[in-house]
Amino acid sequence: MNLNAAIAGIGLTKQSKSLSMSSIAVCVEALNLALEDAGITLDEVDGIAARWPGPGGTSFDSGVIDWSGVLGTSFRWVGDTYPQGIPGVLDAAAAVSAGLCDVAVIFGGQAGVLGESELATYTRPKNEFVEPWGLFTAAHFALIANVYFQRFKPDRDRLSYAAATIRNAGAINPNAVMYGRGPYTPEDIVSSPIICEPFHLLDLCLATEGASAVVVTTVERARDCPNPPIRILGGSSEWYRQQYVDPPRYDEVGDLGKDALARTFGIAGLSPRDIDVYELYDINTWEVIRQFETMGLCDSGEGVEFVYENGIGLGERFPTNTDGGLLSFSHTGWGGPTLKIVEAVTQLRGTAKTGQVIEAETALVTGAGSGAQYFNAAVLGIDR
Repeated sequence: MNLNAAIAGIGLTKQSKSLSMSSIAVCVEALNLALEDAGITLDEVDGIAARWPGPGGTSFDSGVIDWSGVLGTSFRWVGDTYPQGIPGVLDAAAAVSAGLCDVAVIFGGQAGVLGESELATYTRPKNEFVEPWGLFTAAHFALIANVYFQRFKPDRDRLSYAAATIRNAGAINPNAVMYGRGPYTPEDIVSSPIICEPFHLLDLCLATEGASAVVVTTVERARDCPNPPIRILGGSSEWYRQQYVDPPRYDEVGDLGKDALARTFGIAGLSPRDIDVYELYDINTWEVIRQFETMGLCDSGEGVEFVYENGIGLGERFPTNTDGGLLSFSHTGWGGPTLKIVEAVTQLRGTAKTGQVIEAETALVTGAGSGAQYFNAAVLGIDR
């Protein structure tokens, strides 16, 4: 696959525990920031991947609202199957490469929805075999992780090194929700309250508000934009089952992503060790470990020791989640996966305020994971 598509612009709003604005407003802000970054005007946009509020789409606010009406424009292409993060970008890249549209935007986020609740409502969908038993996102992943812990008995303190490293990246990032919190040690992770075995509070991602956006266009068009193009070198997805409907089983999804990652690296013509920066979907600490195993960098059960011995911090062998990740930077609900792409682009441009990997030329981005029962991956690279 040779996609004639590149990321020309990125947009990131303020990330916070709560924002005094609507989801529509914060998404539009992110979109405008991305277009400004790309030097592209709204009237040039003819493709969109974003959840559509109102009847027939996601219910944000009351009333009949759609993005065409909000933005005052029409589109040649709409990606509405999984319009966020990696799938949204891959679909947009394919659409641009096929000539279905010239400039596509992918954006998402939330604001004014979390309130004072201790549990984000979207982590507990009203599904038939979920709601009656009180299942929520972390518990789905815990079902998988518990089997792993029983079979392989990983060192808990060394596992907590991963959580502490990623959280400390956010502690020094002024844009992170957890900026100034820390530094954390592995002992801090295991001394935090147990939420659902084996996950402690500091093993789990945030629930925050904010939005992010990405602009995708042809490589030729991107080369005329203010910032260097970031090429979409390859990507793939695996969909085992609809997320958060039936409980996941380790023997079914313990290595979910193995095929998607192999296909992604094959398309990009790279190996996992060729990657300079890893922006992995860290919905919990163990999922990061699992992905290193699934990449083939080590065998099942060896991930904790592999990560501990090689290092995932800045200046170490496998720098991971350089902005603080979902654990410490932000996780804006259904818009959270796009945050990973924004950070990867920032790293490849060499413009990160903190956590910058020197001369980074390739980045791996991943989304979802075992407990969600689907997975996606993409490799981004500088324009050679």
